Amino acid sequence: MTLSQKKRTQIIDAAISEFKAAGYAATSMDRVAQVAQVSKRTVYNHFPSKQALFVGIVSLMLELISAATQMEFASQRSLSEQLRELANKELALFADQEFIALARLVIAEAIHMPEQMVATMQQMSTLENSINNWFESAAKEGLLSTDNPSLACTQFMSLIKGQCFWPQIISRSPMPSPEQIEEIVDSAITMFLSHYQAKAAH
Repeated sequence: MTLSQKKRTQIIDAAISEFKAAGYAATSMDRVAQVAQVSKRTVYNHFPSKQALFVGIVSLMLELISAATQMEFASQRSLSEQLRELANKELALFADQEFIALARLVIAEAIHMPEQMVATMQQMSTLENSINNWFESAAKEGLLSTDNPSLACTQFMSLIKGQCFWPQIISRSPMPSPEQIEEIVDSAITMFLSHYQAKAAH
């Protein structure tokens, strides 16, 4: 890690800490610089505005998701087996309390962002990631019957997030038990494949 990358990480970490403690509106770039132990000029060199700094935090969250769910599509493996692995990778991330705290911060503060911020976050959330790539590859191989693999990806992950992400974000519910998680994943796979699995893939 270069010195510049190290300072950027320090700034992001400081911003996350301050946004959690005081909220986006009450956090100043001066305070972020102080907590990060860098000059205010260094903060502005990396992030020209507080809005840009918040977008940097959003980018970090998306990078964590992408890194945690890296998996190449393998045509020789069953769709069910691969979907289970994808779900378990994402669930392992959702079980990380630091990640959940970060996601809760981003979602809570994004509600109060101006339209420009919301548009930026929407654009970033549609960027290709490892999960979308898997569904695209499965569709290209003819194993998933869909002209819109991105929608199929969103629908599958929504079946998981409905019980293993959003309740933890919104109502701070505990994660389901391992037995409940297994049932959730089994049900999601069955529902998804009953609609999307190509007949030739059975």
